[in-house]
Amino acid sequence: MLAKSPNEIAVNIKDLSISDFSLMSYMAYEFKKKLSPYIKIDSFTVPDPFPIKDDLDYFIIVDKSNTNRIISFIAIKNNFDFDKATWDKILGKEMLKLELPPNDIFSLKQGLMPKNTNNFYQLRKDGSIVGSIAFAFEICGKKDI
Repeated sequence: MLAKSPNEIAVNIKDLSISDFSLMSYMAYEFKKKLSPYIKIDSFTVPDPFPIKDDLDYFIIVDKSNTNRIISFIAIKNNFDFDKATWDKILGKEMLKLELPPNDIFSLKQGLMPKNTNNFYQLRKDGSIVGSIAFAFEICGKKDI
């Protein structure tokens, strides 16, 4: 199922099945593996990048065949981003990058990761922190919507 707006994704989160969560987790591990050659992902989690910061761009990575399946939440510095060819290589044919308003990203994150328990890993390029990322394999429940 392809959701057409952040509100549809948020509403449809409550309908995700155990199979959906399993697939999201598997795809998150695959995404992390594909992302790792381009950017270093720290081993330990840090506080969430909320409240929203003006110097960060927020987006999500979803399953292209069902955009309700969120694979990853990303907050990255405005002046850092991969070019389209690099994203295409990382995402392949299975995943899609969705740029949404930060408040929508936060609502989706709260729906899948309701506790503020340091769900994000820092991203580094050349030793500098360029953003943070949370993966679906960090999901331990969902909020009743």
